[in-house]
Amino acid sequence: MDFSSAADRIQEFGPHLVYLGIYLMLLLSALGMPLPEDLTLLATGYLVNKGLVHPVPAVAVGILGVLTGDQFGYSLGRRFGPRIVRHRLFSRVLPEKRYAWIRGKFDRYGEKMVFFARFVSGLRGPVFIASGILEMPRGRFLLYDFAGALISVPLFILIGHLAGPHLEAALLHLVRARSAVLVLLLLATAYLVLRAIARRRYGIGTEEREGK
Repeated sequence: MDFSSAADRIQEFGPHLVYLGIYLMLLLSALGMPLPEDLTLLATGYLVNKGLVHPVPAVAVGILGVLTGDQFGYSLGRRFGPRIVRHRLFSRVLPEKRYAWIRGKFDRYGEKMVFFARFVSGLRGPVFIASGILEMPRGRFLLYDFAGALISVPLFILIGHLAGPHLEAALLHLVRARSAVLVLLLLATAYLVLRAIARRRYGIGTEEREGK
């Protein structure tokens, strides 16, 4: 993974296209692309560290991107209401049990849930959709969401900036670790499949159960 050459290619696009790319990546994350917005913000901090983007417009674009995506989730909940929880596509994001849990938290903590959800990756989408379902006023939703984004977006960009010199090595280790985990999972799966076949065809392992 050659991050230096990737940074050189990004530089060829010019800063305006880079800012547009950051915005689109954040928007696509909100639309369901399997790329957490936190990772995009960390990468933005890395670009700041490399001098490819300026920190002030980078933070502004980051805030605009996450707020736009959050409005999409809120609008879905507001438009379709509680029936979105039972929809086969959206029930994976907001199943009925999670919606009931979030609704209970709204009853306890009120609209502040939107602010706190900004800092929890797996909770953002469900809470923002639930905010629309519960008919939280759009202005209030935007206010709490913006307050959270004012802290979370600069924070993740700052972390990416400070980790810039070490980020390449860290990501390389993560990729290697992920590959090792996948290999172990494949081996474990192969073992379980072979054991099931052996039990079915040759009765291996059934004697132990019968003895018990």
